[in-house]
Amino acid sequence: MRILQLASEAVPFAKTGGLGDVVGALTRHLSLAGHEVDLVLPYYRTIAASRPSGEARTALRYAPSELGTVGEGRLVSGPALDGARTWFVDVPELFDRDGLYGTREGDHPDNLLRFSAFVRAALLAADRFELAPDVVHAHDWQAALAPVWLADRVPTVLTVHNLAYQGWFPATARPGADVAPGSGPRLPGAGDLELLREGLLAADQVTTVSPTYAAEILRPESGCGLDDVLRALDPPIAGILNGIDTEVWNPAADPYLPAGWTAADVSGKRAARAALAEEFGFEAPAGTPVFGLVSRLVEQKGLGLLAELRPRIENWTGARFALVGTGEARYERLLTELGRLPHVGARVAFDERLAHLIEGGADFFLMPSKFEPCGLNQMISQRYGTLPIVHRTGGLADTVTPETGIVFEHFDAAGLEWAIEQAFRLYADPAACARAQAAAMRLDHSWADRLPLYEALYERVRAQRAAST
Repeated sequence: MRILQLASEAVPFAKTGGLGDVVGALTRHLSLAGHEVDLVLPYYRTIAASRPSGEARTALRYAPSELGTVGEGRLVSGPALDGARTWFVDVPELFDRDGLYGTREGDHPDNLLRFSAFVRAALLAADRFELAPDVVHAHDWQAALAPVWLADRVPTVLTVHNLAYQGWFPATARPGADVAPGSGPRLPGAGDLELLREGLLAADQVTTVSPTYAAEILRPESGCGLDDVLRALDPPIAGILNGIDTEVWNPAADPYLPAGWTAADVSGKRAARAALAEEFGFEAPAGTPVFGLVSRLVEQKGLGLLAELRPRIENWTGARFALVGTGEARYERLLTELGRLPHVGARVAFDERLAHLIEGGADFFLMPSKFEPCGLNQMISQRYGTLPIVHRTGGLADTVTPETGIVFEHFDAAGLEWAIEQAFRLYADPAACARAQAAAMRLDHSWADRLPLYEALYERVRAQRAAST
């Protein structure tokens, strides 16, 4: 099939979270499976800065009236991604700035213009290059206008990676993002605009990133105000579990770790544990469990529970904690303050090397999310023999069991405290801990089982569209 992927981020070009990992991996694996795949991304400052001078080649230029109230724009060809073609929408006044979506002070105020121009540019390129995709796959609110503007033209799939982010904009944001009649598609409706809602209503198929999350968001308490729209979808929303890139996340050959290991021989994990302790400046003698955390520091990720447990963390001197992340100022302060304790190491940073070192060197991985559409870190942890501690929700419920981690039911500080105490008890029983570790490492969280689900979904969407015409 010919598949056009539209997203606001994708590894290895741009990433703020799991969306980037998933889009990059899905694009690669679709191409490796023999499909003809094009991926279009905004040409952010960080992408431009990472490319050698003169490498960017203009494939297409846009007239200003085609993209909204912007001066100029072009489409830049990118490097192949395991055979998939990549393209970047280069509009300097929109994307040559700090932050993909905003800065510490908040979202960029012109995000409606930025991402409506991005989608317009991508669809214009598909027309002018005669890509003729069999399916257009849009991801999250930033690309949700694609199904709206492609209605009755091309089969579309819209994947919701996190329903909490919906792309809401006031009516006052419309003038800059809309275009004059006759020069391009208008923004839908009138008044305030919610891009994700519009995309949900227009797409031929809506998916999300785990079966449990797909069921959860049909209920008012988890539907973020869109549960009524989701319940009315026909066909119903499909939950397809994300996979992890097992080439990047491979404990047997991870360049960020001092030694490798497999499920059959985990001895190399001791070297990673020692390297982690050295990195954070604490001793980690035998019998002392190491708890790791790599996270966006936001309420959703359960950082509020850690804040409530701060007195307990101060007293858990029989454990070690390695905590890394960036996000809300209050939780960055929490990490900084906890890092002053002798048994806690903390970094306010986004650091790929440290992420690998914690995934590999810790004994337990803290992931107490209030809600989690899918999550990748718990699957990565299991692959590395690091037992995840999770709240039973969304993709965490689909991937972690009491045999392969520690699961707590109630999202409160008492629930997380119970889970950590369970980890202490499990670690004190080396045989039981080794069994759980082996069971976790035997799990297959690769794209091998996930990719056929997307292929079948694309074929079904094509058939449905063909039958309706």
